[in-house]
Amino acid sequence: MDDRPIPPRNWLVVALLTVVVASATSLVALLGPGLVDVAVGAVGVGIVAAALVVAVPDRLAGAWAEHRPYVYFSVGLFAFGGLLGAALLAAGIDLTELFLEALGEEFAPEDPGEEFELELTATFFVVQNTPPFLFSIAGAITLGLFTAIIMLVNGLLIGNIALSMAAVVGVDFILVGLLPHGIFELPALFVAAGVGFRLVHRFGQRILGSREAFVTKAYLSRTAVLVVFAWLLLVVAAFVEAYLTPALLDALFAARLEEAPAAAVVVPFVVG
Repeated sequence: MDDRPIPPRNWLVVALLTVVVASATSLVALLGPGLVDVAVGAVGVGIVAAALVVAVPDRLAGAWAEHRPYVYFSVGLFAFGGLLGAALLAAGIDLTELFLEALGEEFAPEDPGEEFELELTATFFVVQNTPPFLFSIAGAITLGLFTAIIMLVNGLLIGNIALSMAAVVGVDFILVGLLPHGIFELPALFVAAGVGFRLVHRFGQRILGSREAFVTKAYLSRTAVLVVFAWLLLVVAAFVEAYLTPALLDALFAARLEEAPAAAVVVPFVVG
């Protein structure tokens, strides 16, 4: 008889949603451009993430119970940043052009004569979003200051640029451009930030003497599982952003997409 713990219902829902969206992305990549490797990679990552939920539900549930308040705190910082971004836009400060200039400088070819073309693949988004993910955890070294800055800046950019572009191409266009991958990417970043803040709290508890050890093997074990699961969600988001989101935009807003300014197309970059 299998006596392994059954995953809580909410974790099963997350696992099912991950597999479904990853499979849809895989199907789009396969039937559209015929990218077999992408299709296999997308569904594979989704299955691995779901398998992790089934394999170690107790560790995931335990880690989430401990980090949940800090994850919610991260969401609050992000939301506050979003309000600041909206307030800046209302005051006439649109960060879109500045963002596009920074993006162009970061990815401009070394040879000025070379044609600039940004290849938006899943690998590209994983490479772009993994550093903020890891820095949100490592921000504990700065007593959470850097982690807080990452959350605030991401929220500010989303609030400012997304609202600015929504006024140009429509709220529905921006929502379709952000939500499919954002439902995975943002929670992943919030979890990473939550881990960073929890480490700061544990350190404070150790300094004040209310905790015997800063970290324990049990804590590291369950937290590592949560971090790995969150990163897998980040990878799923990368596949969705690179292949499913463009397909949805093209299917729903083909005419509007042709007339949309460049900024509206790159709005998803601000997530992460």
